Formats: sequence, C-alpha cells, structure tokens
Amino acid sequence: MKRNLIGILSLMVLSVLISSTGAFAQSYAKADVPFAFAVGSAQLPAGTYEIKTVGASNSSIVIQNSETSAAAMSTAGREQPRNVSAKLVFHHVGNTYFLAEVWRSSSAEGMIVPTSNQEKELTKELRAANWDSGGYEEVVVALN
Repeated sequence: MKRNLIGILSLMVLSVLISSTGAFAQSYAKADVPFAFAVGSAQLPAGTYEIKTVGASNSSIVIQNSETSAAAMSTAGREQPRNVSAKLVFHHVGNTYFLAEVWRSSSAEGMIVPTSNQEKELTKELRAANWDSGGYEEVVVALN
C-alpha cells in the first residue's frame, strides 16, 4: 500500500512539472519572412513564422514555420525596451540572412540572438575578400 501511494504521488508530481513547463512557452510574435534564413545552425525557408519565448526566464526563443513546421531554437539575450516598432532584424551577410533580433513593441524587451559561428566565418571571409563592410547589412521585417 505504501509503495502504491509513493508511486501515485510521484506520478502526480511529474504531471504537475510537465504541465507547468508548458506555461512558460508564450506566443511572442508572428512575421512573414520573404527569404530563407539561419537561426544558429538551422536553415529555415521563407514563410510565416511564430516566435515564442521559452524557459522559466524566457531566455530562449523558438521560431516555427506555421505552414511547414520547420523550426529552430536559440538562446537569446534580453535587451531593454527601446522606442522601436515591432520587427525582426536580420543580418544579411553575402547571400545569407541570419536572425539577429526580435522586437515585439516599444514597451517590450527585445530578444537578441547570439551571432552564429557560420555568420562570423562568412563575415570574416568576405572582409578578407575586401567586400565593403564584410558584405553586411541589416534587413528589417515587420511583425504582424
């Protein structure tokens, strides 16, 4: 009887933990991205994306294509609210786009995606080839 009670209590605690972790995933933003891009080492196609914060401190983001279910996850730093519009900021290096920032509104914190090794290497290669400013530009996509 004691063994059954411990088993039942363990299952209850486990179910509470599993259901509470889902509470941390919150819808953050939606955007129509007209080009393929990279998040960390993941390559994502053009399409409509939903960006969510996850984790107890909302220190990671998940970006998922609502049509193909292609998805990527990345850690993200928090940036204090600024007077900016709701947008995604991409770094366009050579022929590749890299997600760099997510801003929901001027009153919300921004999410800064760390620069990937691929982006660093590509920037370095382009600078060595004497491209202007490493072939880098910022591209902004408005959020829905």
